[in-house]
Order: sequence, then C-alpha cells, then structure tokens
Amino acid sequence: MTLHVLLCSHNGARFIAQQIASIRAQSRAVDVIHVFDHASDDGTRAVLSQLASQPGAPLELHWLGDAPGPAMSFLRAIGYLASRVDAADSIFLADQDDVWLPGKVAAMLEAAAHRPRPWALFHDVQVVDEALAPLQPSFYTGNPYAVPRDLDPRRLLLTNPVVGHTLLLSGDFLALMARLPGQDAYVMHDWAVALVAQRMQCLVYVPQALSLYRQHGANLLGASRERRLGEQLQRGMQLAERVLVQAMAWARAPSSGLVPAASAAAGPVWMSRPWAGHSRLRTALHLAFHALVSAPTLRRRALGIFLLLQLLRPAHGSARP
Repeated sequence: MTLHVLLCSHNGARFIAQQIASIRAQSRAVDVIHVFDHASDDGTRAVLSQLASQPGAPLELHWLGDAPGPAMSFLRAIGYLASRVDAADSIFLADQDDVWLPGKVAAMLEAAAHRPRPWALFHDVQVVDEALAPLQPSFYTGNPYAVPRDLDPRRLLLTNPVVGHTLLLSGDFLALMARLPGQDAYVMHDWAVALVAQRMQCLVYVPQALSLYRQHGANLLGASRERRLGEQLQRGMQLAERVLVQAMAWARAPSSGLVPAASAAAGPVWMSRPWAGHSRLRTALHLAFHALVSAPTLRRRALGIFLLLQLLRPAHGSARP
C-alpha cells in the first residue's frame, strides 16, 4: 500500500512550507506528496521547488495554468491521480495553509484498518488563528456543525460538515470520485465526497482533533457576521442557487451507475423520484422544507427562505427548469 497526499495550491506562499513540513514530520511517513499548483503568482512555485529539493517525503509537482477554484481544482486533481494509484492505496487530502499534528497519519490509518473498502474517513480539528493560537478545541461544537447530526442525508443536502483537509480516501473510492458526473455542479469537493460516501454507507468520522485548521482572511468562521446586510443577502442567494444546482446533479448521479439510488438508509427517498434531477420547482421546495423544519440554527433555516426565493429567478448554470 502506498500512502499519497494530494495537495492543491493557489497563491499559498505564506503558509505552504509549514504545511508540507508538518506532513513530512509525521510519525508514520507518507510515500509521496502530489502538489497541484493552480496559476500561483505570489512565489508559491519557488517555495515548492525549493521544498522539493529538501529531505523528506518526495514532492511531485504539477504546474497548472488556470485557477478554477478549490472544488474543481481538487476534483480535477482527483481525476488525474485516480489512474495512478492502486485500489489498496490510501490518499490524504491536504490544503495549503493548515498544519497536521504529528500522529495524524498513524491515527487515520489505524481507524481505517480492517474496514471494508471503499471508504472515506474524516477527523476533527483544532481551530486556530493565523498565528496558530487556539480558537476552538473542536470544529464540531454544535453551532454551526455537529457530528453525527449533520451526516443525516437530508441535512447533508443543505450543509457540509466535512473539512476537506481531514479526508482520507481509499484508492478505490478515489476512482469512484473521478467518475462522478456533473462535477462542476458541486459546491465543494469535500461536499461531493461526503455525499457519495454517505450514500454508499462508507463515510467514517474519527473523533480526534488531528490537525490545526488555520483561520485567516476569507476563510474566517466568523467572517460572515462582519459583512453588510446587502452582501449577506447576496451571498445567501448565491449559496441557495448552488445548493439547488448541486442537489439536482446529485439526484441524477445514480443514472450513471456510480452510486445506488436514494433509500430510507441513504436518502432522502424523494431524491430517487424521476423528477428530482430535472424539476427545479420540486427540488427547491423539498430542500426548503428540510431547511425550515429541521435546520438546527437560524442561519441554516434562512437558507430555506433563500431556496424559496430561487423559484422567482430564472434557472441558469447547471440547473434545469
């Protein structure tokens, strides 16, 4: 079994050396770190080239000419790597600005041992500030996220509790993700992983904080509270549109034969109805109902209102009328 790390970067010069150092300092060494840099112009590539010449797990560097955003960056990289790994391999996803604690790899491999493949595992994190000073000992405080609460398939259509850099995927699961149809419809790559793994009943939570989740700039957990009302409303409408488009693409995914249809155990069942991947009206109504009735916070219930407002707007992007 080969241990791979898949890391995507874009203008990450400030923190990427610290991230790679933490990967190389693991008590259980990884075999190779695949870095896909997407059009960085801040010196990231110079940093990576220097790191590639240093001791430790080898870096396999890929220079890409565009920066399609984190979701498509990772999904494209997954597609590339899937043909180069074996089913028995293990693949860790990594971001450019976080820090792995020394026992992360060993703990995740232990959690994966003896589990039937395919599988997708994720773990808890310590939330820290830009300088790595502690902010929260856990990501899953209940507001806004809690596990296993938010792994319910209905809630998973509305929100994603999985932090991308905590994921460990089996090689055969990576191959499944590479074949996921309609990839550009998914809000985030880790959300797509969570949907597929939950439907296949192979999503596993490891309740240990095994990395430091750095908060800075745009990724601040509390950043939305500082935005002006108009900006918050605009972002709410944009998120609702993307959630709706994603849900419709996900409803169509079983037709590819990649994943089973929705069921009582891995639903919701309405996702298996013939209209679910094609009727914007019905899909939006079901999503809004889930948000308004079962969302645990006011912010998440507000998503239900934004979903209803989508019905007043013309369809665009990947959504169908």
